[in-house]
Amino acid sequence: MKGEKMKIESIKERLEGCLGKLDLPELGEVDRGKVRDCYELKGRRLIVATDRVSAFDRVFDELIPFKGQVLNQLAAYFLRQAEEIIPTHLIETPDPNVTLAKEAKVFPVEVIVRGYLTGSAWRDHENECFEKNYGLSLPAGLVRNSKLSKVIVTPTTKSNLGHDLPIDRAEAARLVGGRETWDEIERVALALFRQGSAHAEGRGLILVDTKYEFGLVENRLTLIDELHTPDSSRYWYLDSFEADPQNPRQLSKEFLREWLRAQGFEGEGPLPVLGEEIRTELSLRYLEVFETLTGREIIEKSEKSESIESRITSMLRERGYLGGLVSILMGSASDGAIADKVVRTLERFGVASRVEVASAHKVPERVLGIIEKHNRSPRPIVHITIAGRSNGLSGVAAANSVHPVIALPAFKDQADYLVNIHSSLQLPSETPALTVIDPQNAAMAAIRILSHSDENLRKRVLAGIAEMKSRFND
Repeated sequence: MKGEKMKIESIKERLEGCLGKLDLPELGEVDRGKVRDCYELKGRRLIVATDRVSAFDRVFDELIPFKGQVLNQLAAYFLRQAEEIIPTHLIETPDPNVTLAKEAKVFPVEVIVRGYLTGSAWRDHENECFEKNYGLSLPAGLVRNSKLSKVIVTPTTKSNLGHDLPIDRAEAARLVGGRETWDEIERVALALFRQGSAHAEGRGLILVDTKYEFGLVENRLTLIDELHTPDSSRYWYLDSFEADPQNPRQLSKEFLREWLRAQGFEGEGPLPVLGEEIRTELSLRYLEVFETLTGREIIEKSEKSESIESRITSMLRERGYLGGLVSILMGSASDGAIADKVVRTLERFGVASRVEVASAHKVPERVLGIIEKHNRSPRPIVHITIAGRSNGLSGVAAANSVHPVIALPAFKDQADYLVNIHSSLQLPSETPALTVIDPQNAAMAAIRILSHSDENLRKRVLAGIAEMKSRFND
């Protein structure tokens, strides 16, 4: 992206195509932090950097174009450098928004390293609670943005959703398992800060303060999470600080915090709306910090017609991490017992499913939203629709889905069965729903459809057929 005008054009094109979250039920339960979605993946950790933005420990509804890509690629850039000092959790970055990492036992402490008295540290000092919060004394005569005579470590608790609280060294040592471990963490954190500061200075920047996180991988101290990104670090331009220490030009998320304070928001009450102008400016700043620190432009991996979610999903499929999905739509929560039978059969074959309630008559917009979302996915998907009586659900799904639809009529007795089966069998033209009346058979039909694009599933199906035959041949 050449020049600010072209950057702004690219940002505006991406305003409606940001990555808000990545739901992959086949991979199990998501660990959703403030800006990252994480999954366990065969003993490793799949970390997806989304375009969500947070401030004052609140996550905003609006998304910031390119933010996740910047954070992920910048973190990887610095993590590779950090391996000179400490092992890191980084294995690879198979996608611009994705890191594959070693699974770690995470210490519940955020390690904040500061070279200057600014931000929350200055406010604590001004309010005469700095020493109480951290057990550290500062010399007299300091003003806002003063360079500290000695780099300091000010730990806090680590919270995914709530507020991080300041703690002293004794409490930090307790949380990580002892003084010896904490002393090693402090030593490494200061070494990382020296490394990051030297790199920033070479790019005309000051690394003002930053956050590190640590854990254990195979009982070895390991650096985890992001490193020296604009979400975890504060940067100032060196020349602007030298010219006006009270108002240096900065590259950090502090710009958003200051904007929010100007709106009267510091974490409490309703979230302000981030309009197009502030979202564009934030995106420009994220791109600027990436280009300044790395000397490279951000790589636009996605084609304009391809969503970030689709790109990531395609990568996971190619690597064998992600297979097909059976989307089970129920017209009513009372159909849950039928859905449970379907799910149990799917689980025997290791096929992922997602069960949702969506009445075609009462909330057709919800049904269409689910169908449209799956239509955009590159994953193989089969819909199983469970509904009785007029069974509008199967018809609406079949008319709008690019994926196969299996109608599974719900009925409570023979009279109900006659009504429901006829409704499913007599759908109008161009609504191609297959009708199966047994939950297990509906699941098996979906499994066999998905097996055509999954060789491992195909082998499991063939093994199941062989096992069934053996029971009748004995």
